[in-house]
Amino acid sequence: MITSTRPSISRSAVDVAPVVVVGYDGLEESRGAVEVAAQRAGPDGTLVVVHVTEPVSLMMGRPYYHHAVETSRLMAERSFDDLADVDLGSATVEHEVIEGAPAEALIRVARTIGAREIVVGSRRLGRLRALLGSVSHRLLETADRPVVIVPTPDGLVR
Repeated sequence: MITSTRPSISRSAVDVAPVVVVGYDGLEESRGAVEVAAQRAGPDGTLVVVHVTEPVSLMMGRPYYHHAVETSRLMAERSFDDLADVDLGSATVEHEVIEGAPAEALIRVARTIGAREIVVGSRRLGRLRALLGSVSHRLLETADRPVVIVPTPDGLVR
């Protein structure tokens, strides 16, 4: 399910301005990724900031399910407010909230809008944790376009 704050746009190879998809979850590492992605999109490009939410269990029952989905979406949309102090240059910025597994959701959005690349922040969780579920590792394995991984500002493994 894609919830967009803009009309649905299908981009083609005719478009010359770059489109860059960036994963954003509100944490510091993803804020840095948004800034790098804006630079990579450039002044004439479009930056699509994607917040991926966890799927809500259908086992909850109808009224609880709908409430949980709406609450999750609202929290994700509010997280975009935290980008007010991030340098986005003069790129056009769009926001998406999508439910699903993060890597797969980012790839799906990038394909749908014809993005040039996908940018994500790295938490440098170490090799073992990366094997257990790193979004950046999964993107590198499955993406059909370039993936840019922005390291943590301090460069430390956590």
